[in-house]
Amino acid sequence: MECKDIQKLLNPFIDDELGAQDTFSVAEHLDNCPACLREMEAMRSLDEQLRQIGRTPIDGVEELQDRILDSISPQSWIRRWRVAGIAAAVLFSLVLGRQIFSAPSDPETAAFSAALIAEVQLNNTQPFSLSWLDPQSLKDVLREEGLEDVPNLAPAGFHLEGARLSNPLSHMFLQLVYRNKDQEVSLFVSKRWNRPFSGVVKRDGFSIVPLGIRAVYLVTEETLVNVGDMRELAQEEIDALSA
Repeated sequence: MECKDIQKLLNPFIDDELGAQDTFSVAEHLDNCPACLREMEAMRSLDEQLRQIGRTPIDGVEELQDRILDSISPQSWIRRWRVAGIAAAVLFSLVLGRQIFSAPSDPETAAFSAALIAEVQLNNTQPFSLSWLDPQSLKDVLREEGLEDVPNLAPAGFHLEGARLSNPLSHMFLQLVYRNKDQEVSLFVSKRWNRPFSGVVKRDGFSIVPLGIRAVYLVTEETLVNVGDMRELAQEEIDALSA
């Protein structure tokens, strides 16, 4: 995309309103275009100034509370304090509500998470359209990814079901699919993936846990009881098998 196209997308990018593909197109452009990056930072600065204006205390709050109390007189003091508390809460929420109750999100992490989840769902919904790697091809791909062998998750009760090349957001990953009865776990590995991704993400019934800088470990069920052990084991395996 050219700068003029990117600049049209900056506002929805900041507000996390773009789709996954557009989000990454903008992010990649910003990595290589100082002018557009400055434009985006200026927009974010303006947004922050507007938020700061929203945090400015409102003059006359106490007078407004007194007028509310007077307007409902006569009433018991208990009810008066209750009404005053409600009025104060309403004012507080009007001034600070949006800042307190809507935490900012990282659009790149959100887009990447959605893409990985889509790959797992594709595996489940279209099992006959996917290209699974044969043993020799898997060895070749593992070597390209800098791994000597397939990570062994058997100690945690999960065994390799298959492997395929996936393409979330036009970035190639090796997806290793493990299964234990009715539970499924995927390891997404790519040495070409260089964007930082930290912290466990939970969305749409899935948990996504990062492993170092080489692999993203995705659990298909948030209720997996041994997710901590699985994460530790998978991290140890990735580290041990890395060339």
